[in-house]
Amino acid sequence: MIKNPIHLQILDFIKKSNSSEDKWVQHYLGSNKPTYGIKSLEIKKFAKKIINNNDLDQIKLIDLLNSLYQNATTFNEMAVAACILGTKAQFCRKLDPNLLDDWLNYTNGWAEVDSLCQSNFTFDILLSDWEKWKKLLIKFNKDNNIHKRRASLVLLNKSVQKSADPRLSKLAFQNIENLKSEKEILITKAVSWLLRSLVAFHQDEVMSYLEKNKDTLPKIAYREAFSKATTGRKYNKKINTDFPQKLKQNPWR
Repeated sequence: MIKNPIHLQILDFIKKSNSSEDKWVQHYLGSNKPTYGIKSLEIKKFAKKIINNNDLDQIKLIDLLNSLYQNATTFNEMAVAACILGTKAQFCRKLDPNLLDDWLNYTNGWAEVDSLCQSNFTFDILLSDWEKWKKLLIKFNKDNNIHKRRASLVLLNKSVQKSADPRLSKLAFQNIENLKSEKEILITKAVSWLLRSLVAFHQDEVMSYLEKNKDTLPKIAYREAFSKATTGRKYNKKINTDFPQKLKQNPWR
């Protein structure tokens, strides 16, 4: 039974949105929860309203997010939770990373994982308590829960795009290496995404890694990362993904 009063307000917002259940969108998002067609902008505005209209300290915010993630009966509750996190940057800076370990137990599908992990935790947040984040990311990378394994990649995406810190890139390549043999699309697409993100500051290393692992990486990850590293685009159907002799001699220019 949901006891958090703000969670009840969020359920009321979803009910009053007059949006019908959208099974196609639910399937696309990979969620196992009913999904109502509420626009992202409306959800963001409502999340800001929740923050502005309530005196939420760290303890109250954690209580609300625990309620939303642990008791969510719709995808939209998860979406509001992620937006609340995104609105409260200072909260993310003070957050115990281990809370993610619990919240990810209740996620299902790429959208629920990514909305929680992709943009809310920036490189400065990770590096401010690196040993704790590193330990958690390594744990996620080996977890039996595929959503946590995806999180071990997705949580690094924005950070390696915005920072050249070698601690981030080293762990990113390590986590990719550990998961590159998996066939599930939740992982293969995340491997591709992280490799493409690494191109921002580590193009040389990405090209070297691609050449050494062409036969062991998921084909989509190899193709998309190669295209990103050589053309700046995720997808280019005209690109030849074989390493020509000239490129092998000087593989990153």
